[in-house]
Amino acid sequence: MLEFDARSHRYRNAETGRFVRYAEVLKLADEEVNRLEVRLSGHARLLNSGKIGVAEFQTRMAESLKESHLRMAMLGAGGKKAMNPTQYGHVGQQLRKQYEYLYNFGKTLEGQTLTEAQILRRAKSYAKSANIAFRQAEMTARGQVGFYGKRLLDPQARHCNECISYQVLTWTLVSQITPLGVNCSCGGKCRCRMMFRKI
Repeated sequence: MLEFDARSHRYRNAETGRFVRYAEVLKLADEEVNRLEVRLSGHARLLNSGKIGVAEFQTRMAESLKESHLRMAMLGAGGKKAMNPTQYGHVGQQLRKQYEYLYNFGKTLEGQTLTEAQILRRAKSYAKSANIAFRQAEMTARGQVGFYGKRLLDPQARHCNECISYQVLTWTLVSQITPLGVNCSCGGKCRCRMMFRKI
């Protein structure tokens, strides 16, 4: 069980009172993305088997995305109590983008131009979008309590032009840094990384 310390923007182990390493929080986020991928794959398999139609597939996909994006935003913000209208607004904005992609996916499915393997692969790809909810909520929450940050490129990854332009090498107010995956071609697959500190 985790408890959130708003002042340090870190989670504590409720039993020991010790801070949880940031890597463990990122691991929780990764596990949520993996669970979402499994759920989305299940919807695609039902569609491929003819057990549900395109409309039902889209409804199930949208609901799974909504639930996961909310969970990820809460993890990034510091729990449900830390969610505010701004946080919920960011989640809604990102979900609207995913729903638009999902609508276009449905149009493609109605045209029956995709193989079962392509449908499964495309459905699974939506899972990464949940990363954006986590990152944006985390940045918003840290920005509200005066954190500074650096946004760095992963030297092992190929970055989109937007990510290159968003790089921040000096300590800058988090509120002035574009969250990972937001307004970039990478989306939820963004490989940039953040460093945080209070000055």
